[in-house]
Amino acid sequence: MTTHLLLRGAMLLLGRQSLSPRLVVDLAISLPALFAGSVLGIVAFRNVNEIGFRRIILVLLLLSGASLALA
Repeated sequence: MTTHLLLRGAMLLLGRQSLSPRLVVDLAISLPALFAGSVLGIVAFRNVNEIGFRRIILVLLLLSGASLALA
């Protein structure tokens, strides 16, 4: 769902020529990572039990927050 909304918004902005070339390049680089993360999240949600999925998400959030705090 998020990937779809991001692509739709980017297409609307491209149609109005409101995006800088640098932003288009950054978007092209980040879209595969966004898609891969979405697919991995869906697969994990379907294959891991609810408690395990919550633990995985909490650990990822902890690591993300720690990396931001230390940067």
